[in-house]
Amino acid sequence: MTKTQGTFVYHAKQPDFIGSRLFPLTTLKEKQPVIYSRVVKKYEGREWLMKLVIPPLNCLWNDVLHMSLMHPALIYRTLSEMGFEHHRYQREWFEIPVADVAARSILYRNSTDRGDGEDLLASDFAPVSAGLVSELSVMPELNAEYYRKCLAEHKPPLLWGYAPHVLFKGELDISNYRVLNWQDPLRG
Repeated sequence: MTKTQGTFVYHAKQPDFIGSRLFPLTTLKEKQPVIYSRVVKKYEGREWLMKLVIPPLNCLWNDVLHMSLMHPALIYRTLSEMGFEHHRYQREWFEIPVADVAARSILYRNSTDRGDGEDLLASDFAPVSAGLVSELSVMPELNAEYYRKCLAEHKPPLLWGYAPHVLFKGELDISNYRVLNWQDPLRG
């Protein structure tokens, strides 16, 4: 049964996704090395991120699944309204109930501009709750400013470069979760 009520976080579905489980990069490297080699390219020039320790979870950045608090349609709409063109393709996302991931997750506020290789601080994190996820699910102004800067520099931005993430430690069975397209209108 697909879950459709409550507060959600979102994880982008890769076009070549197979199976019913999401894996963090460290596991993906072992289980699906071909897909890993393609996905890890998003860290080119930012390899230092993969060595960062997430203090509350006592694991590395690439030992967790990264989930957006913002609805994918909000990201798509914001990029479109700013004048980006690179994102205008079908992209599916898993809609994941916060209640299903909260116990093994931490919320990364991602509200400061850190230098390359600069450690994450425990104060950058908060326990995951439906209330906090709902409160922070808007487009942060810092992220919108980042989008504008990327547009001016003619480069595609990271989708939530300066937006909060939910970081889930381990792998996740997504077989009962709804898949949505970010081009679909935002409900509610």
